[in-house]
Amino acid sequence: MINEADSLLEIDRLVVDFDTRRGIVHGLRGASLSIGRGETLGIVGESGSGKSVTAQAVMGLIDVPGRIVSGDVKWMGSSLLSPQGRRAARDIRGKDIALVFQDPMTSLNPLMKIGVQIGEVLRRHLGMSEAEARIRVLELLEAVGIPAPPRRANQYPHELSGGMRQRVMIAMA
Repeated sequence: MINEADSLLEIDRLVVDFDTRRGIVHGLRGASLSIGRGETLGIVGESGSGKSVTAQAVMGLIDVPGRIVSGDVKWMGSSLLSPQGRRAARDIRGKDIALVFQDPMTSLNPLMKIGVQIGEVLRRHLGMSEAEARIRVLELLEAVGIPAPPRRANQYPHELSGGMRQRVMIAMA
């Protein structure tokens, strides 16, 4: 584990259970990890190993029948699971911590052009003006390897390949 002072995100002995008709399913059993400034973490594992549950717990997306039984999730030393932390987490989500879902079609609005969707995130979370966001959208699309950013920004999600939609989600993160 990283020194707590250097840690941006810390998960400490996190336990998540799901109540089902057949009994309790243990989604996570004591998961722990730390991510420091400038670090990138990739989580790999078999289907059902807890990758998505870990990400959902960090983002505050564990819903009934799931519940966090014990452990903690800290962002810059502050618990996101305390009542005060849950309120702060709303400001952190999407701005400081983002989750890129595997299927971008469930995350992108099919009725909005992708440039508008990315721009909306930039304006909301970074306080950019519409003009600033328009320029940054093109920079982000180029940064994630989408060819012809001005043309792609004016397309709807269904007009892009699955790989391009995934890159749009990465640009939004």
